[in-house]
Amino acid sequence: MPNDSLKQQLEQLHETLQQQPELNDSDRQLVKQIAQDIEQMGVADDDLSERIRQQAVQFEQQHPAIAEALRQVMDTLARIGV
Repeated sequence: MPNDSLKQQLEQLHETLQQQPELNDSDRQLVKQIAQDIEQMGVADDDLSERIRQQAVQFEQQHPAIAEALRQVMDTLARIGV
């Protein structure tokens, strides 16, 4: 079920964030806000998808685990039509 997969991926994203002590406060807050937005969404949000994509690109070099977690969330959102 896609929603279960999304929930698992959001949990993984939260865990990955906890394992990144070198992540600065503003980046950490931005990723947490994206995760909150996903958890609270009820309808498709193109802006949210774009923010997730941008963050994945931004984190690719310094925080590849976070970038991968964000890409997995994006893939799941796409599969459920968001």
